[in-house]
Amino acid sequence: MVDKEQSEEQEQSEEPVVEDGPSRVVGAAIKRLRTERGLTLRTLAERCGLSAGFLSLAERGINSLSLTSLFALASALDVDAVELLGAAGRRGRREYAVTRHDDPDVARMALGEREHRVLTAELPDQRIETLATTVQPTAEPSPVTQHDGEEFCYVLRGELAFLLPEETAVLGPGDSIHFKSRVPHAIHNRGSDVAEVLWTVDRPLLRRPDGTIC
Repeated sequence: MVDKEQSEEQEQSEEPVVEDGPSRVVGAAIKRLRTERGLTLRTLAERCGLSAGFLSLAERGINSLSLTSLFALASALDVDAVELLGAAGRRGRREYAVTRHDDPDVARMALGEREHRVLTAELPDQRIETLATTVQPTAEPSPVTQHDGEEFCYVLRGELAFLLPEETAVLGPGDSIHFKSRVPHAIHNRGSDVAEVLWTVDRPLLRRPDGTIC
């Protein structure tokens, strides 16, 4: 079985890779951490609930990962999610912060069809993270994922579908959803317009324990 998996990885590594970019950087970090831990693609995929094929493409920067998939991968690799994203900036010491809409220092991240702008500041002992997120239309939904914590999403513009075990919740402007992240879920912008949402999670999603921020 091991020989077969190693052969599969060797064949996949011979396929062309995409140019450098956020997805490529994340993919390289995943592959490095996986290799350091002696894990095969199949083993890591089973641990985080993704397919080995999808994970292989993600490692080469061809497939983009959702933030929730990053959570699942980070948990499987036993690292903080930001270890997969890189870092810049330092945690502030003040107990409050005001963020302006045109602040050039606000952290931004683009992964596949999603672009995130961090609205919350770098407060000491921070407990939440709020993101202004745009989701481009896609033919297929994001991979189903689950992880610890909880999330809240409020739709500002467009339409976004949440695929849950018992239903598909289609949200329009003014609609929201609050759920435990351990519930298997995926999202899908099935329309023709970009969806704009506010997303809140119960942890500093893009920050390291030492205070650096992606």
